[in-house]
Amino acid sequence: MSQYSEKTQKTFAELVESHERMKKLTASIDKIVKNLQEGHAQLSKGSEETNQRLDIVFEEQHHIRRDKDCLNQYIKKLFSVYHNMKPQP
Repeated sequence: MSQYSEKTQKTFAELVESHERMKKLTASIDKIVKNLQEGHAQLSKGSEETNQRLDIVFEEQHHIRRDKDCLNQYIKKLFSVYHNMKPQP
């Protein structure tokens, strides 16, 4: 005969079962956390790449605006020269 009562043995068995379920649950949670961390890292990397591309786009926009301004000034000068070259009546 065991030194523990049947109720105590049953409670202990339930505790052992609960402990095993908790270990499995903890492993599942750890796996979920790892997947979330990997997903976050990929999103962060994607954000960095997107930010780099946006920086390039903004830089190109700046160059385009500058080139457009230069072209407009050049066209104005051409019109001025053309206007000055026209024969006067």
